[in-house]
Amino acid sequence: MIHAQNEQDRIGKAIRSLDEQSSPPDLTIVCADNCADRTALAAQAAGADVFVTVGNEHGRTGALNQALDLLLPLLRDDDAVLIVDVDSSLEPDFLAESRRRLTNGVGGVGGIYVGLGDRGLEGLIKDTKYARYARDLRRLREETPVLTGRATLFSVECLWNVVLARLADLLPGGGSSVYNSHSLAPDGELTLALVHLGYRIIAAPPE
Repeated sequence: MIHAQNEQDRIGKAIRSLDEQSSPPDLTIVCADNCADRTALAAQAAGADVFVTVGNEHGRTGALNQALDLLLPLLRDDDAVLIVDVDSSLEPDFLAESRRRLTNGVGGVGGIYVGLGDRGLEGLIKDTKYARYARDLRRLREETPVLTGRATLFSVECLWNVVLARLADLLPGGGSSVYNSHSLAPDGELTLALVHLGYRIIAAPPE
């Protein structure tokens, strides 16, 4: 699942990054979020399914929540959902390694990603940050400090347990979706939620 807002020129490259995985996803869904360009058409042309947000006022997390609210009931507990941002490209074996490591007790597998090498100075700053994070993950091996929004594979079972815990007020902020859209750091909050529920979070650095 890729969140994209006005990314008609780059969404195709992000989709190809997934198609070129050694173990590609069964389905790629682009969340076209409040787009004023042809992101949805470009995503369809690149072979992805498209979910268009409706009345979303909570940015990336609101868009992902809208899509996940519809998608999760259609999936089995032993399925998995990859959340990846449009401006990063995964290591070719990321999904294969992540699927292998998504065992019982593991809620999410984060990992190595690289920038797409565009957007001038902003892109250079992001690429440098990604490289530093990749170096840290290689040093830490499996343990990861936070599951980032750039690339994380979640088990469907753990995502359902997060939703149920929010409905039961077992997690701060309440709500009824995977992400807490009111959090200033929703990916970090989701990481803490998984740890609170007893899940391990690990990384899948390349060998």
